[in-house]
Amino acid sequence: MNCPNKLPIAAAIVLIPAVTFAHHGLGGRYDQDSTLELEGEVTRILWRNPHIRLSLSVSGENGEAAAWAVEGTAPTIIQRYGITEGMVNEGDRIRVAGFPSSRGLNEISIHNLLLPSGEELLLDPRFQARWSNDTIGEGGTFLRIRDGDSSAPERGIFRVWATTIAQPGSYPLFPESANPELSERYALTDEARARLAAFDPATDNPMRADCMAKGMPTIMEQPYPMEFVEDGDTILMRIEEYDLVRTIHMDGNPPDGARSLLGQSVGAWDGPALVVTTTQVDWPHFNQMGVFLTPDAEIVERFTPSEDGSRLDYQLIVTDPAVFIEPPVIEKFWLWDPELRVEEFNCTESYQPVKARE
Repeated sequence: MNCPNKLPIAAAIVLIPAVTFAHHGLGGRYDQDSTLELEGEVTRILWRNPHIRLSLSVSGENGEAAAWAVEGTAPTIIQRYGITEGMVNEGDRIRVAGFPSSRGLNEISIHNLLLPSGEELLLDPRFQARWSNDTIGEGGTFLRIRDGDSSAPERGIFRVWATTIAQPGSYPLFPESANPELSERYALTDEARARLAAFDPATDNPMRADCMAKGMPTIMEQPYPMEFVEDGDTILMRIEEYDLVRTIHMDGNPPDGARSLLGQSVGAWDGPALVVTTTQVDWPHFNQMGVFLTPDAEIVERFTPSEDGSRLDYQLIVTDPAVFIEPPVIEKFWLWDPELRVEEFNCTESYQPVKARE
């Protein structure tokens, strides 16, 4: 094990290449072009979804302590890496590295954490160890899957599907979540462009680190496992994030036309592919970076399993004439990992599970 050296000062900023990744409002809230290192004493811990949160007391060069808000990824994700509650405790003196606030606040979104024992927690599989050879987190497969399992092709779409960051095209669904300027790639109307120009990602991003679920189609960028389950005349899409359940009506007849966060979804088979048309969405965002939607938006999705059942290709088309001159066509894929399950999300802060109206 390499014993970490003490920081010569309480905090150090190191520039690193930008990484395309954003979740729960990371885009806009944090500067993903730089890394900040901090060392201090843990004064409070909240180890709950949607993000772990720590309060860190950091001493400055003048000896005065400053309180820092430290945010990490979801416990649901990092527990799959072997990182669990109790590894970090109040009173611990730790070192962290992550993205600093883009607004100049004492906030940091971390990807590395060094424990007093010298063990280093790798909270994000894209980042290597910074201070120690004794690490926890490298063995996790969630988000790192390179090849799907092809042992049960007869199951079609009815299995648990996982996002992988190991292959381009699986994540993110909306790359502008990390780079707001990419929202300009869409063929937008004059009104949509004006609203995009007025959008401030640091303050207007609808994705916050709280328990407010997001609606269609933004929810489909989430990186957690999901599965399809047959339920009579409906297919349920169970999404781990916020314990969301989308109800897809296969008889072509939703019970009512009420608007909801996830909208009203009607499905049909096209060979092995499931085609889903969703309307009546009560969520005014296309993405989290300034492109809006109107109540007239129609969302068409196509879920196509590979012949061997190892991969699920996804196509998303959104038609909304008030926003798009041409409907955007977006694609991604999931892989099948038979070891993964859709776990209980159990979010905090006024959390209520959301289920599409049946």
